[in-house]
Amino acid sequence: LVFWGKQTNFAGRDYTSGIYDGVLIVPRAVRDVVNEVVKKERNEKAGQKVAQQEEIGEGIRAFQRMLYLYWSLVASMREGLQLVNSGLLSRAALRQVMELLVQNGNMEQIRTEQDVPRLLFLRLLLMKLGLLQERQGSLQAVPADEFFSLPLLERARRCYRLWLESPFWNELLYLPEVIVRPGPNPLDPAHEEVVRARKVLMERIMDERAETWQGISSFIALTKLYAPYLLFPRQYGARADRYSVGSNPYGWDFRLRRGWLTHREGWHQVEGGFIRAVMLGPLQWLGLVDIKNEGNTPAFRLAQGASLVTGDAPYTIEEVPWGRLIVQPNFELVALAPVSEALLIRLDRFAERLGLEHIAQYRITKASVTRAIQTGMHAETIQQVLEEATGPGVEIPQNVQYSLVEWERQARRIELWQGAILLEVDEAELLDELLTNEETRGLLGRRLSPVLVMVAANQLEALQEVFWRRSYLPALTGTPIQDNLLDSGHLTAREPQWRLHDDGLLQPLYAVTDLYLNAEVERISAQDEQTGWRKVTPALIEQACGNGMTLEAIIRFLQHYCEGGIPSSLLIRLKLWGGGYGEQPTIQVEQAPMLHLSTKILQDLQTDEDLQYLLGTEVAQEGRLVRVPAENLERVVELLKERGFEVEL
Repeated sequence: LVFWGKQTNFAGRDYTSGIYDGVLIVPRAVRDVVNEVVKKERNEKAGQKVAQQEEIGEGIRAFQRMLYLYWSLVASMREGLQLVNSGLLSRAALRQVMELLVQNGNMEQIRTEQDVPRLLFLRLLLMKLGLLQERQGSLQAVPADEFFSLPLLERARRCYRLWLESPFWNELLYLPEVIVRPGPNPLDPAHEEVVRARKVLMERIMDERAETWQGISSFIALTKLYAPYLLFPRQYGARADRYSVGSNPYGWDFRLRRGWLTHREGWHQVEGGFIRAVMLGPLQWLGLVDIKNEGNTPAFRLAQGASLVTGDAPYTIEEVPWGRLIVQPNFELVALAPVSEALLIRLDRFAERLGLEHIAQYRITKASVTRAIQTGMHAETIQQVLEEATGPGVEIPQNVQYSLVEWERQARRIELWQGAILLEVDEAELLDELLTNEETRGLLGRRLSPVLVMVAANQLEALQEVFWRRSYLPALTGTPIQDNLLDSGHLTAREPQWRLHDDGLLQPLYAVTDLYLNAEVERISAQDEQTGWRKVTPALIEQACGNGMTLEAIIRFLQHYCEGGIPSSLLIRLKLWGGGYGEQPTIQVEQAPMLHLSTKILQDLQTDEDLQYLLGTEVAQEGRLVRVPAENLERVVELLKERGFEVEL
């Protein structure tokens, strides 16, 4: 082994403290042997830790509860939590989060979400888990049943791995006593060297003895010996210049708040600050380390269950049985400890939370049940949740059962559904089969009629795939922008749905016609008893025009959505029924000889003493004259009467 250092007084300096610079040159053969020994010791330690720590610590459980509380707050808000242009929570939204999750929080001293790193970490982790998402300038909740139904250890491992391997969190934003210029923005992803440094640091931390307190400062000094190039790879420049622009992978200047930063104190301020940010930040929040302060010197130790969370070995520990639920006749619910987050999510849907400490307290009210029904739940589903949570052999109080059924009946008298998706089929037998089939039953909701059913939330794509596999090609129709197409006159792009016959019958072109267009055509047609089709009738056209609907809108609608348009003979009758020919739709047959002459000649003839008594009255100018051959007159009169005209001979 060869040791080299700038100082010659080797005996007078404690190089193992990590304060003094020095280089230990180790031959490869020696290094390989040492690595094998170290690897063996680490494996033995890991096995001992797993064997000793078969329980998950309270810190890990508390963090999972914090995740649930943050998610449930966002899920309870219809508009979500508002975000500002920088991507951070607005001050009003941050206040709501702090009131729920921070005890004795002084909002007056907090300006932005970045001032509360723990809450920012929670939010970013929830977004990384896919439980929250940004949508139209606000933070919205995503269904989280699947995640919170996982075993506690599996959830803790997912959170730890996401922090360890993802760049969503940047510890360099939280270096104490160090100013970084220009530095990262609050939501900038961490550099790849930061992610690599986390992994190196976690190897060092997991080498520590469980349940043994160690000062963070001494741990930083020892880490300098093991990982001298933490955060700053050797190839970027000399160690003396690593904190200057151009000599590090970040392109930043690292300076002390009170002056320049030398390379000797830099490691303890920058790399050491990074270690403190990891220890006092994500690791403490995740419940993987315990922190205590002795004077001004913080110390840490591995928390109970830390090796289980950070390890990759399959775990064989049994989940702690969750406490049961007590349903009281006064509609209060008490979930005994330990309380499952999965149960809390289910209770949140139909009950109001009163308290959540070691036990969870809820109350079922008419308002909470009505809200649940509006989201698609049923009294039967609520009762099933209560029965499963109370355990086998325990009956729900009868007054609670009766009230759930009665509140649902009252809530369903009038229902308004936003964003609902409906499925309409041509035969009731097909819908019967879909509702009994295991593959499709869970994709459908409430049945509204023999041929109409609601599609369950977020299941449209899955239902379409099922139909495609069965060789069905379902037509997908979106909601029109205008509610009443016949009133607004704004027609949407749709395929023709009917073929219009001379007698007014609307023959459907498809087994199931467009739901919205069908609702419009029902306003101007009645069902024909013989064919079962819709039929345009004079009474309904007259009634529609009398109620403010224009004849032009009716004609344009039928021309647009009927294949081949409107037959010419029916178009004449439509205009007669809707008053399209004005106040005098009568046709007169003039059989007397007539003179065709100019206005001036007629005026002179009407003053002639011999002719004025031989001429008849002048034909009114409002109408038009058309020649009809004598042999066709009888047939013309017959057809005019069929069309609905009054003909005077």
